[in-house]
Amino acid sequence: MSRAPRLASRPRPRRLVGGVLVVALLGAGCSAAEEAGPPSYRDSDALEVRVLPQLAATGEDPEPADDAAWVVAATVEDAEAGTPVRLFAEDGDDWTSVSEQETDADGEVALTTRTPGVLHVVVGEGEDAVGAEVSTDDAPEASFTDDFERDTVDEADGTWHTRDQGHVGVRMCSRADPRGAEVLDGVLRLSVLDDPARGQCRLPGRRKQFPYRLNGHVGTEGVYGFTYGFAAARIKAQSARGQHAAFWMQAVGGQSAGGARTGGAEIDVMEYFGDGHPEGGLTSFAYWLDEDGRKQTSGGWVRDLDQYGEGWAEQYHVFSVEWTPEEYVFRIDGQVTHRLEGETSGRQEFLILSLLSSDYELPRFNGELPEHMDVDWARVWETGPR
Repeated sequence: MSRAPRLASRPRPRRLVGGVLVVALLGAGCSAAEEAGPPSYRDSDALEVRVLPQLAATGEDPEPADDAAWVVAATVEDAEAGTPVRLFAEDGDDWTSVSEQETDADGEVALTTRTPGVLHVVVGEGEDAVGAEVSTDDAPEASFTDDFERDTVDEADGTWHTRDQGHVGVRMCSRADPRGAEVLDGVLRLSVLDDPARGQCRLPGRRKQFPYRLNGHVGTEGVYGFTYGFAAARIKAQSARGQHAAFWMQAVGGQSAGGARTGGAEIDVMEYFGDGHPEGGLTSFAYWLDEDGRKQTSGGWVRDLDQYGEGWAEQYHVFSVEWTPEEYVFRIDGQVTHRLEGETSGRQEFLILSLLSSDYELPRFNGELPEHMDVDWARVWETGPR
């Protein structure tokens, strides 16, 4: 039997603030008495609910961005970890539970649904049940979408262009090349390939040599950028170590000193370093320059990666960031993996998708070239500084 959370009893009017639905303790149930109606519950100001964009879509096959699931983020005040929370949607004439998850230590939970329209979030059962009514119409509207239904890479009117990067910094043995990016059957495929124009590359301090590589590395610089909102991409990563799949953003015009607000930042939504990595293989980071021009870093490895999914090289997952003036929130299929609070980039940022073979990874290469990263779609929901 589900255990109801402890609830605050201070009444206040129902209101919608910044996309968060806060509902008052009213005592009377809000649902219809008919058996086919929505679930019965009391409203409570201990429950906060937000409807996020379509940020969840796990599966082996490509599918349109419009078919992804909405994420309903709920916070239950004073709830014990493991408290069940259910999401109800209308299916024909019946209301059915479409998602059920348990709260974490902070009382937070992420629910998902592919059914548009009115939804009910319910905590507890019977007379102890509390809940809230929301709608997918409350979610932000998409402002940028590329489903890769046509070739938008390195075309005159295209969205994505191969970046000018090669044989510098941590990638002395590789360079970006248009041959590493192609659109096939509605999917952007980024690859690491042998560079036929060059021979072997020797890293400093190492006797072993490695073939020079070509990398798939594209971005929307000069075509599309935005400031604040949600950015997401549905990605199937490479399996081998020795290169890393990445979805990230850079400040338009480049970073400058002075802090993230004025100088911009690099926002690494996801980097995957291959199956079998001792740290799990997946990271999220933010980088910026402080007042003295020194590089600052926040973020890290996604701990206990298995709780967020599996088959990173066999299934698509949606990797996203929610970017506000106060924080970055990184998610996998709607589940929060990192929350980086503090000053964030206040500059326009452009999107980047890449499969990069950095020099420090080459000694760990355990696959066969070419290696591939597939991107089903990329999408942005601009919100402005809410």
